[in-house]
Amino acid sequence: MNKEWLPYYLSRAVLSIAFALAFIHLGGLVWLGIVLGMLSFAGFIWYAHGGHYVVDFSSPLMPLRRDARGKAIRDQAVVAAVTVGGVAFFLLFLARNLLGWHFNLDSIALLVGVITYFVVSNYLYAAPGDS
Repeated sequence: MNKEWLPYYLSRAVLSIAFALAFIHLGGLVWLGIVLGMLSFAGFIWYAHGGHYVVDFSSPLMPLRRDARGKAIRDQAVVAAVTVGGVAFFLLFLARNLLGWHFNLDSIALLVGVITYFVVSNYLYAAPGDS
């Protein structure tokens, strides 16, 4: 293991543990909180080594920086996420009122938007050349 990465790994482990504990404290299942904490830590490791960011160890706790391509991909993914999340919210609002469904619109629309962001972002990073 490269010692330059140690502060990043430790800080992200603390964040992942805090996320898991917050989930459990708010009433989530213990095993699910542990799994979500492990997944969040795996995501931090994947982002650090997946080629999505430029690494700059001058700031050891936050060494990841976006280059111009990364910023363009982030911008496109945000536009897609907000658009799809907004459309999902509107369609769920119509479905709830027309069909008499009872569910929380904001959390479902937010989840749709977050999933859209990660799908679009990872698709664009995997695509060759400029995005």
